[in-house]
Amino acid sequence: MKKTIICSLPFKQNIQKVYYEKNNISFEVADHPVKFPINSVIEKNVTDGDELKIILLVKHDKNNYYEDNKQMFFDELKDSIGSRNIDINTEELYTEFSEDREVHEKLLGDIIDKIDDNSNIIADITYGPKDVPILIFTALNFCEKHLGCNIEGIVYGLAQFGDNSIITEGKMCDMSSLFFLNSLADTVECRDSEKSRQLLKTLLSL
Repeated sequence: MKKTIICSLPFKQNIQKVYYEKNNISFEVADHPVKFPINSVIEKNVTDGDELKIILLVKHDKNNYYEDNKQMFFDELKDSIGSRNIDINTEELYTEFSEDREVHEKLLGDIIDKIDDNSNIIADITYGPKDVPILIFTALNFCEKHLGCNIEGIVYGLAQFGDNSIITEGKMCDMSSLFFLNSLADTVECRDSEKSRQLLKTLLSL
């Protein structure tokens, strides 16, 4: 099966390995700690003969941590695949660490350009600046509506921190409901504001 993976890199160095306990998610997850949550999902949800397209969103942080983090991601991905025969195609999208409109528009267009029609997509929104999840959601919405894509899941590795910023607990969360809530709000068409509110509440209750 062909799968498209969308994920981004963290800005910090010395990324801690975390065991992400399966939470409200349909995917199986690895039974050992990882640095990148998506690799926990990949490890348990790909089989021999699968084809993976990895769309890696890379922001140029001022300390250049992204270079080491990128290498760590690919090293861990290789370990997650193991001996299975998986065809991997990688697309790296580099953008500046900026909140300018031009940067957002270019990245959105680049993400959509890299997604094939009728793709099965899994996205990880754990890492990256605040604009990245919004751009990923926007791209997924477009691809589902216009490219015939299937959104298999949107994952988030939730980490609980203890003393000295040490992660003490991790949970793998399914954020697909937020994506579908956004799509649901888009379907409401009514000129009367009160009727619009009531219609949305009715749809949410179904």
